[in-house]
Amino acid sequence: MKEILEIADRVTVLRDGATVGTREARQVTIDEIITMMVGRELAARSANLESEPGAVILDVKGLHTSKIEDVSFELHRGEVLGIAGLVGAGKSELGAALFGLDRLKSGTIRLNDRDIRPASPRQAIRAGFGLLPEDRKLEGLMMQMSVRENTTIAALSRFQRLGFIEKEQESKESEPIHRRICLRAASDRVSVDTLSGGNQQKVLFSKWLLVNPDVFFLDDPTRGIDVGGKQDLYHIIQELTKQGKGIIFVSSELPELLQHCHRILVLCEGRCTGIVDARSATQEQIMALATAQSLTK
Repeated sequence: MKEILEIADRVTVLRDGATVGTREARQVTIDEIITMMVGRELAARSANLESEPGAVILDVKGLHTSKIEDVSFELHRGEVLGIAGLVGAGKSELGAALFGLDRLKSGTIRLNDRDIRPASPRQAIRAGFGLLPEDRKLEGLMMQMSVRENTTIAALSRFQRLGFIEKEQESKESEPIHRRICLRAASDRVSVDTLSGGNQQKVLFSKWLLVNPDVFFLDDPTRGIDVGGKQDLYHIIQELTKQGKGIIFVSSELPELLQHCHRILVLCEGRCTGIVDARSATQEQIMALATAQSLTK
């Protein structure tokens, strides 16, 4: 930022593909540029935020792995808890710890009034967790497999008979979910790699809707998809909260978190620097927490 003001004659700020404004470099400050970059009037908040969350469904205390340290929070039924932070802050790592991908050094996880300590994704799924990873192609989907196979892969035991997979039963249970999430595919037999990015993300979401966990950890679920696909996913999240599910929503877009979450947990260098109410928080407040330079050990 300092380099821009030292070299440039004028500064033009772009946001969401549109020009916000142009200023003379000698007449603008770094704070003014930052305000232009992040400040905007937010769209109307989601309808699900008007309902009050219920009882605590997930209670995490002092979670400590090799990548995160002393993270504590509560998640309520029907609540969307946002996770904010810069790259490397520990957002995905928190999901890995809850999902049994990273070994816990210390801390407790209490889900549905039961203490759990998942040592593998299988144990986490059985306990009631679902993880939608950040990179759908590398971590979430089998790209050469069909839409149907990707949808049912986390619940195959339901479709096995004598060592064989009952494909008709797979289709019978997955097709209503595909309609519900507005999946656009020629059929459930086509390969996932032939779909658009938004529809690939919907297939990944369909997998967890079929499993039906109590807590969904959504790691940047709308990244790289179009506006229509985003709205479809927001609608599904709203439906899940009405069912009493707990949603942990990671996003790199602060306006998205402020619009679609009840509260926002902010991470910096693997530690929680604050939890704010999304209804009253500002982007500047969240950025201040996300860029904390000195953390108390």
